[in-house]
Amino acid sequence: MQRVALKMPPRRWMSASVLLVCGTLSCGTAIAQTCADALSAFDYPTAQRMAQQQLADAPGDAAARMCAARAAYETGHFTAALEQLRILEQQHPQAELRTYSYNWLTVSLRKLGREDEAMRYGQAALAWARRETSRQNLATALHNMAGLAWARGDAASARALYLESIPLNPDLSERSASLNNLGLIDQATGRLSEAESWLKQAIALNRAHNHFHHLGKHLMNLGNLYREQKRYAESGALLDEGAALIDRAGDLYWQAVAARYRGWLARDQRNWAQSGQWLQQAVRDYDAAGAGGDAEATRQEISANDAARVLPHAKPE
Repeated sequence: MQRVALKMPPRRWMSASVLLVCGTLSCGTAIAQTCADALSAFDYPTAQRMAQQQLADAPGDAAARMCAARAAYETGHFTAALEQLRILEQQHPQAELRTYSYNWLTVSLRKLGREDEAMRYGQAALAWARRETSRQNLATALHNMAGLAWARGDAASARALYLESIPLNPDLSERSASLNNLGLIDQATGRLSEAESWLKQAIALNRAHNHFHHLGKHLMNLGNLYREQKRYAESGALLDEGAALIDRAGDLYWQAVAARYRGWLARDQRNWAQSGQWLQQAVRDYDAAGAGGDAEATRQEISANDAARVLPHAKPE
């Protein structure tokens, strides 16, 4: 695999100010502004259509290209998002647009299981963002680096980066994602009460601002926490509510997560047939999204289910 050489800024500190330029595509054309509005409303099909219309007339329109990439990413089409971002990268974007694109390259590559490449772009994005004026780019870069730290098992660094990102972030939906992810860290490290608190904060923020796409994700994460606590009825209700919102957003990757969570819930209740059906659906959706690592992990869970269901003790509690 060819190693990507990234341009890094000089080692000189500059504090971030409140200016936001390309972080919300405000530096683009009128059509891309409308595309950005569609993204803000979680109307991804409209955003994609508007971006493609603009790109047909002006292939070099960087803001429209970014909008197309984001619309693809947000609906779980990570390979398509990466293709758009690579085209933009070939145009050598500068200043805050470069940092913005590096942030999205980071998360797209990570979803595709290309962690080392994601880390290089994440580090470059954070280095540039600390010198530039966009609070959004800096908050996003911190959020992304937190996710990479957690993926490598560094809970302390991940927590510190999320806590640094949250107060900076003018994007309340992304701020809610940082709150949610703090909850997932606490859940994984056995701090279940704290985990529930973080997840409920994320949910409340999304309900207050009608961020239904993120709300769906965070409801399902809380449902999965309740599954671990054997609060099965509450878990099922939250998974159903969240999955309906994910379907509304048309997010293929999170449809896979919804199916996987439902598979786990059915497994814990010893409903092996239903668990297998949900997990098979998750595999199909992960594969379609290009999330091969998640698909393989789910296949292993299916094999474990098949083994567990024939054990003498595998019966309803």
